[in-house]
Amino acid sequence: MKKSFIKKITTGLLASSLLVGMVGCSNDSDVAKTDSSTSKNGKVELKIGTWAGAQELKEFQDIVDKLNKESKDYHLTIQSIPADYYKKIQTMAAAKQAPDLFWLSQEYIPMYAELGVIAPLDDYVKENSKVNLDDYFEGPLEVGKVNGKLYGLPWINQPVMLYYNKTLFEKSGVELPSPDWTWEDFEKAAQALTKDTNNDGKIDQFGTVIDGWPPIATWVWTYGGEIIDKDGKVRLDEPEAIEGIKMFDKLINKDKVTPNKTQAQNTGGPEMFKTGKVAMFFGGAGDDFEKQVGDAFEVGMTKVPHATTEATFSWIAHTVMSNTTKDKKVAAEALIDLTNAIHEWKILPPTKSDLENVAKIRPEKEYAVEIMKESSKVSRGFNNQSKQNELDSAIWQELYEPILLGKKSPEQAAKDAANALRKILGQ
Repeated sequence: MKKSFIKKITTGLLASSLLVGMVGCSNDSDVAKTDSSTSKNGKVELKIGTWAGAQELKEFQDIVDKLNKESKDYHLTIQSIPADYYKKIQTMAAAKQAPDLFWLSQEYIPMYAELGVIAPLDDYVKENSKVNLDDYFEGPLEVGKVNGKLYGLPWINQPVMLYYNKTLFEKSGVELPSPDWTWEDFEKAAQALTKDTNNDGKIDQFGTVIDGWPPIATWVWTYGGEIIDKDGKVRLDEPEAIEGIKMFDKLINKDKVTPNKTQAQNTGGPEMFKTGKVAMFFGGAGDDFEKQVGDAFEVGMTKVPHATTEATFSWIAHTVMSNTTKDKKVAAEALIDLTNAIHEWKILPPTKSDLENVAKIRPEKEYAVEIMKESSKVSRGFNNQSKQNELDSAIWQELYEPILLGKKSPEQAAKDAANALRKILGQ
């Protein structure tokens, strides 16, 4: 999860340069419709673009095979793009040869929608009994909407959770994390668990790790602030947001409860948690720490701490429909069937009813189903903009990294980042 977030920041600027001028604001009536065709057996042939590879691709193929067998209307063929996914999707879209259906991570949806690459789904969803939008958690559904229209159905909702080394907590006599923890509670525990365990004068056990992950929104949102609001207004330099950034800065530079950037990135935050060098780790709900840790220690999981507001960032991906697909009604039917099927495969599903499948899909997660359900209620993505990748890069360059390295105060970092965001957005 962290890897994909950092990769997005460093490489995402490619998106807009490849797509500019490709389809403008085209709509159903003026877009070339050449991707789908009817097969000999009367079914509409559709391609589904995915980044799945290796074992994941085999599992996805099983889902597609089952749907193909059951459907009288469509036949799906997988177009696997396990490397350079967005670069290749964008190149195909520019040539009006995008797959009929494909996966998009949340941050790309506004740009693709505004350029007319993907089609709105509202009319197709409205008339399909297999979709209950009320069953979706609000956060993952909202990031699929642009200018009031729904452009994708989420197939995964991966909220950030607080994992902890229960064995280490108990051995140190520190109170276990709880769902109602504030950031002050977190700070107190992190300080108690940051130690020089071999008395060599160097800290070798840390309370947590903050090294580019989790997103700064983890603090901004939970203090009642926003980075960019739903109307596209930059609010990163407002008091509530700055209070969150202050706590972020305090944990890193005053309390020093996290290894420095070099230490953390040389070893890797997840690895430090798995080896008992870090007591608390911010990870995705579907991360497989329980399996990887084995009997080394007992893993616990709870909600992300908060101040005035409960919230957690979630990695969310959607199935979308190309505007160039020939038979949109059938393609939408396939999109809905496929998305529903993935809810029984990937965790966490973005729907309330399908969350009950988690223990069946991943038995080792059964202990945390209820807390993941509670986190899903407050999980959300960014209020994504068409230039989201540029915005993410500016936040990293002007705020996150400077504080990580102790080069800026929270106030200065917030001001600089906010100004950079406004420049990108033309505010």
